[in-house]
Amino acid sequence: MRRQDHRALSRATTGALGLVTVGALVTSCDKPQPTVTMFNGSKARIVSAQPACLLTGKCGGDNRKVVVVAAAAGSRILIDVPRELARAGWIVAAFTTDASGKNTAIEGAGSTSVRGDHTVRVQVPQASSGGYFLQVSALRPSNQLTTWVARVQLTQ
Repeated sequence: MRRQDHRALSRATTGALGLVTVGALVTSCDKPQPTVTMFNGSKARIVSAQPACLLTGKCGGDNRKVVVVAAAAGSRILIDVPRELARAGWIVAAFTTDASGKNTAIEGAGSTSVRGDHTVRVQVPQASSGGYFLQVSALRPSNQLTTWVARVQLTQ
């Protein structure tokens, strides 16, 4: 093989490998993120994974895209997570956020850490109106988004 032909083949091979690498990186970013399902009575809401910084407002997230789950005071919400999240472990936190962005936990409306189970029921607080947030978080970080947030709107 002539030297020029060898160089051309080498450049073509390097270029093709570069395109394959870029293609692999792009498709890995496009993998679907896992979802969490929240059930209240006969209604189910699908909650998409979100960046954790959405809660602080520091990442430019769109709070209008947070799923709303209607629930009566004193009822229970069933949360169902994907099996890979169940194996790794997860937890549910319930909180309110004031106008300044400060979060306050709601005792008794979340869960302890869950490992091995893909569902848990959480208690809706006894309140006559308003709402609060439920946040599902993975206990073990991964290369996927690991936070799911829904707003619970209290109903009569």
